[in-house]
Amino acid sequence: MLRLPARPAARCAAALVVPACLLAGCGQSARYQTPGGTDSIVNVGDVNAQDIANAADEILGEMLATGVLRTAAHQPARLRIERFVNDTSSPFPEDLVLTRMRERLVNSGQAQVVTAYGDDPESAEAQARLREQAFREGRASVETLNPDFFLTGKITQIKRSVRNARQSNYYFQLTLTEADTGLEAFTKLVEIQKGGTRDSVGF
Repeated sequence: MLRLPARPAARCAAALVVPACLLAGCGQSARYQTPGGTDSIVNVGDVNAQDIANAADEILGEMLATGVLRTAAHQPARLRIERFVNDTSSPFPEDLVLTRMRERLVNSGQAQVVTAYGDDPESAEAQARLREQAFREGRASVETLNPDFFLTGKITQIKRSVRNARQSNYYFQLTLTEADTGLEAFTKLVEIQKGGTRDSVGF
């Protein structure tokens, strides 16, 4: 029996079906990942969670290694986190940075973070407890703790592109200032550079 060649329209329809099937099969199911691992999403033009984690760990690790906090009048040193400035085009919750820094500092045993300042949830709760205690004791004012150091931080960004290639440099800086003198006791700048033609998964 003589077979006629397939019609062009039929061949086109078959060609469209195959990629659709491939696309449906190539998708991956949601799964747990290791934070900052090689399967994390990397955005060239945005700050990622692993960027914040890596920079904060490196800076605070060096700060603790210097022993500067052990020179404070109080032990553990009383530390007040003043502000953290995000000077990039990437919006991200600053509480994420502050919480990670608090965790590393307090768990080191070298510092206690004075939480009775600021607008974050932990500070608001601490302030409410101090007001409640002052009310019970009949005091008009809230007792405050004088810090030994102030900690400030900033993230800045420089973007570059040539044709379809993109590059972003992020600069994470933390500065520790003595409360009594106003002099810098420690400062550290960490640079993270990311480049590529598009966002991807993995480093």
